[in-house]
Amino acid sequence: MTRPTIQSAPQPTQPTIVDYAFARMDPEIAASFSENQRQALATVLAPRRHAVNLRLSFPYGFGRGYLVVLAGQEHRDSLRHPETAPHPLWTPLALAILLGVMGSGIAVFMGLLQVNEKQLSKLVTPSVAPAAIPFKADAESCRESGRIWQDNHCLDYDHDATF
Repeated sequence: MTRPTIQSAPQPTQPTIVDYAFARMDPEIAASFSENQRQALATVLAPRRHAVNLRLSFPYGFGRGYLVVLAGQEHRDSLRHPETAPHPLWTPLALAILLGVMGSGIAVFMGLLQVNEKQLSKLVTPSVAPAAIPFKADAESCRESGRIWQDNHCLDYDHDATF
């Protein structure tokens, strides 16, 4: 007696980049491609592996934006090298983004410079280094001025270390 063979259902395949390209095309044009043309298109559109492939998506006020950073070995032919092609960095939108990033960096830097004196002195010299006040010769006048009398010297612990 022979056993009946069980055929499994065909496994669904993931859509390829070519499938996406044909889905966006006019159906008549997509139907006109031969199998050789489809294979050639698949070869040309095949994704490349990059040493650095960073893709970020982020929300902003009225939508979403994205940033893609790719780096790796140069495979383009000499006609497409950046030295011979028009440089895409100098478009109005790219310049606006570049200026925005630079402006934000400057704003952060300026904000850091606005740190008050005591915080700045703590950053510059975290250890306390008192200053001796030479014109306060007695304990009473030293204490009246809000300073500390110690070892026959009037010491100021609240001075600006960056002075």
